[in-house]
Amino acid sequence: MTYLSARSLHPAAPWSPLPRHGGQEAETISIGLLRHHTKNALQRILAEVSKVRGLEETRDGHRVMAELERRVMLSAALSNALFGLTHAPGGMEDRLRSVCEATVELMADPDQILRLEVVVEGECPAALRGTVLRAAHEMVGNAVKHGMHARLLGHIRIRLTSDAAWTGLAVEDDGWGYAGARDGGEGLGLLRALAALHEGTTTLQRIQDGTRATMDLPHGPQPLPMG
Repeated sequence: MTYLSARSLHPAAPWSPLPRHGGQEAETISIGLLRHHTKNALQRILAEVSKVRGLEETRDGHRVMAELERRVMLSAALSNALFGLTHAPGGMEDRLRSVCEATVELMADPDQILRLEVVVEGECPAALRGTVLRAAHEMVGNAVKHGMHARLLGHIRIRLTSDAAWTGLAVEDDGWGYAGARDGGEGLGLLRALAALHEGTTTLQRIQDGTRATMDLPHGPQPLPMG
């Protein structure tokens, strides 16, 4: 098992489920700007591709244009599922399912058949939902990118559980396993940073028939180890 983050809470530091720096309003503005610039960039890509002479006159050209437009729309839908920027977000289970489905569609090859299973147990605290959704997006994306590379069929299982003290997210796939950088790369580094915002932990491990990625987030301060 590879531990991707570790608990580092100073005994005198007050615990909070929210990030220590920056308010909710500033985060919303930053996300809005990011989405705006991303949308503009994707629209520009579509415009530039459409200028290629003769592209729309061939069957392959039509296919490329349609697939590119589909993925641009999926990217916008994924932003809405993650952040609820253009409409009020729904319940946690619906948002989690929407994020995972959009991520699979965005990352998978058109000919792949990937079965998605989403299980939610308990009530995830509101302060942790954004982190859980972003983590699920990254974990499912890794499962498709690495585990399902060059595979026609696959199964990805997402499980979110919450009890009185902890919220846990687990993503399992039956693919090849993680094949990225030894230190986890940029994506897994972001997972470490997300978990650290709430004094949580993340792990990545190879299981018998695939790979499991997890994130565990506390609902409050945890007792320091004895000794």
